[in-house]
Amino acid sequence: MASASNNTTSCPPKRGQIKAQIFGSLAKTAVSAASKVGKAVGRIIGEGGNGGTASSTPPPSPNSSDGNSDVS
Repeated sequence: MASASNNTTSCPPKRGQIKAQIFGSLAKTAVSAASKVGKAVGRIIGEGGNGGTASSTPPPSPNSSDGNSDVS
């Protein structure tokens, strides 16, 4: 005779449960990817530092008209 546990039927999941699983999986993947990108960017920025690299803002030129000139 067959046991009762082998003869069970599965019901379809409740409405919206599949979408919730899909979006949950997508959210986990997005967070993981963003974390990896953040770590990579941090590593790149950490390697650059100020050791001989060009700064993002150039020094002011003596010809600039920023209002700090001593010429009257």
